[in-house]
Amino acid sequence: MNPSEDPDRLRREAEQWWLRLRDRDATRGDAEAMKQWRARSPAHARAWNEVARLWQDMEPVLRQAARRDPRLTHPPATRPSRPARRAFLGAAAATGAAAVALWPPLSLWPSLLDFTADFRTGTAEQRELALSDQLRVQMNTQTRINQRGAQAGNAAIELVAGEAQVEAAGGGAPVTVYAGAGAMRARQARFNVRYTGPQVCVTCLQGTVQVEQAGALQTLAQGEQVIYDDTGLRTALAVDVEQVDAWRTGTLSFAGQTLAEVVGEINRYRPGRVLLRNADLAARRVRMRFEITQADLALHMLRDLYGAQLTRLPGGIVLLS
Repeated sequence: MNPSEDPDRLRREAEQWWLRLRDRDATRGDAEAMKQWRARSPAHARAWNEVARLWQDMEPVLRQAARRDPRLTHPPATRPSRPARRAFLGAAAATGAAAVALWPPLSLWPSLLDFTADFRTGTAEQRELALSDQLRVQMNTQTRINQRGAQAGNAAIELVAGEAQVEAAGGGAPVTVYAGAGAMRARQARFNVRYTGPQVCVTCLQGTVQVEQAGALQTLAQGEQVIYDDTGLRTALAVDVEQVDAWRTGTLSFAGQTLAEVVGEINRYRPGRVLLRNADLAARRVRMRFEITQADLALHMLRDLYGAQLTRLPGGIVLLS
């Protein structure tokens, strides 16, 4: 498949076009640019039609939800409550918008699939699990985990999505963690697993971890990291374990990452969605540090330090240009 026609990528681009055209500052030039984007291929056209149909179907739901909960018409100052999210999903189900509930536009609310996981965390939520004498797990924000095996005490889990730090305490069979197209095994180790896109990133923090993908094996020592996806297992590299481990301290720091990467992290810890509209701004290298509970403050830092313009829309959506 042509990488430029990846369905997930095209869906995200179509969502950005949809929001741009609904911005009060949208111009005729924006509309013409969208038409050119849509005309690039049948896949582009399908992505636009699907997103447009979903948002059009959701408009009555959004209006109904806004009447019930006025907070939905303003950027939330704090994390939305669980009852508000349940009411929103209930409204979607009541109107028959099952596809939207299963695959929410821009991840503005939890997917119904989230609630089928054995363990889950919401936005900016972290959770610790003691699954057996051998296996302890700390879940980061927006993470879903299922237990694997016939018995709940088995030392095997599947990271469906998100990020988790796993501690294997030794003794008995090795701890096994499945994620994407591969698996990790360890007897006495602490390692971080991140699965927030098509790739799985595994970092060994203590001990050793064996990583397997499609028959290929690599053993990571402390301070080594490897990435894999459906296409294969990459070569392990040495990394800064303190940076990988930083989320457990409640802070995020960036030293040389692009602003686009920073926004990607902010979206993991902040309700709603931040969308970048400026390619030059997205490519800028950033140095900043903030607490994960103050993601909105990070947006103000981007505005003050890098000249970004913020446009706030209902539902916690922020356009960054």
